[in-house]
Amino acid sequence: MKKVIENSIQICYSIGIIQGISLAVYALWTFIAALVTGEIERLDTLIVESLLYLVLVISIIIVSINFKKVKRSAFTPFLLVQLFIVTISWPLLQSQNFARGIGIIYGALALIGTLLSLLPVNRKKFFSL
Repeated sequence: MKKVIENSIQICYSIGIIQGISLAVYALWTFIAALVTGEIERLDTLIVESLLYLVLVISIIIVSINFKKVKRSAFTPFLLVQLFIVTISWPLLQSQNFARGIGIIYGALALIGTLLSLLPVNRKKFFSL
């Protein structure tokens, strides 16, 4: 347990990177699936949605990198990302088969990231002057 506490910043960084990469894969899959199936209501909506995903992926990765560098400005955004991912995982948990497994993994990673980032040791690192 002591090893986990000592490496908790690195673990949180890894969780954030995994979340960013998985969102990028999902965004790419959504974009390609829409183009291949031709089920596009409006092309401009698809482009804006894809750009929004790209902004979110970049934001998650930047927050994770700054969290690893123990920058105070990354603490709250990292927690917000984790809370958003918990809310994303909830509908997945209520789905069938494969989506439920992804929901379990996503939810567990977000909860671990939240708990590790809120450890007193880490709060001292981020908020000590």
